[in-house]
Amino acid sequence: MHEVRTIVEPAAARLAAVRATTDDLAALDAALAEMAAATEPVAAVGADLSFHRALLAATHNELLERMEVVMETGLAERDRLVHGVDRDDDPVPSHRAVVEAIRRTDAGAAEQAMRDLLDKAVRDVQKVRRHTTNRSDA
Repeated sequence: MHEVRTIVEPAAARLAAVRATTDDLAALDAALAEMAAATEPVAAVGADLSFHRALLAATHNELLERMEVVMETGLAERDRLVHGVDRDDDPVPSHRAVVEAIRRTDAGAAEQAMRDLLDKAVRDVQKVRRHTTNRSDA
């Protein structure tokens, strides 16, 4: 799943930076607000999925928009694992960096912010694995 996300999402952020409408930005902002308000893992998963759907929609590319079907299950499972273990991690800043670059219509910065977000996603999963391993060793 990470390989697919690494291929798709930075390019989607780049496209969104030059194609996003005010409605697209509103949807991304709403997803950020949903993330900030999420206090339970289920809500956090839903908010993250809303963000990634809104990002793909902001590309205004029908095939990229349909990638949500491919990515949703894997992303949701990853989110359930991460948000179930590390509830203190705030996902908003890394996601906000993507939105702010899109808002500035800075395609390069949007792409890089998404790459940074994906790098953080890998670190989050590694942290969960270490946590799970340490618990099973105890």
